[in-house]
Amino acid sequence: MEIGSKKILAIIAHPDDETIGCGGFLSRAAMQNAQCKVLLPIRRGDPRGIRHWDTLKEQLRSACRILGAEAVITEDMVSDITAEVHVHEIYGIINSYVQWADIILTHWHGDSHQAHRAVSRAVELATRPFRIQKTVLFFEIATSTDQAFTYTFSPNCFISLNIDDVNKKVSAMSRYNTETEFGRTPGNLETLMRLRGAQTGQDFAEAYMIARHFIK
Repeated sequence: MEIGSKKILAIIAHPDDETIGCGGFLSRAAMQNAQCKVLLPIRRGDPRGIRHWDTLKEQLRSACRILGAEAVITEDMVSDITAEVHVHEIYGIINSYVQWADIILTHWHGDSHQAHRAVSRAVELATRPFRIQKTVLFFEIATSTDQAFTYTFSPNCFISLNIDDVNKKVSAMSRYNTETEFGRTPGNLETLMRLRGAQTGQDFAEAYMIARHFIK
């Protein structure tokens, strides 16, 4: 899959999802002259998230600068608490950005977090093939993708990362000093990149599931 000079769009539910899920991909793509954007159409609705919301938005911008991406924080936002019943509103927010992109990175539809599922469903609606043909990849999120009763995230696409990509992802995660819970620390992210690399005969990698891809 060619990513150089492409338009890459990561659509996320929360600040830090871009770093955890696809920070290495964004770093690698930016180094290959891809244009990368991170779109946030959802706001935190929990007490801690509300309390830190302005800080989280600044952390997102800072992390994106490290990864070589542009943070896009929409004015019209859906609360993550009620996201699954407002999928069409999310769809309306993301649609024009989906039209712009060549490759879309987003949450796996089986994540345990309902806001992640809502974003994934909105992307599914926005990329229906009879209207538009876009490559869509699902990323994994520590403490979400791996927390369901049944762990069925089965990656079939891997991106090789070099040490610069790894360092940028770790550095970007360190910006989220309000979010580094167990499973989401910079060190734990590096461990997962090593694991995905070991599974594919590389030093470091990120894992994805292909949702849509078209060979023409």
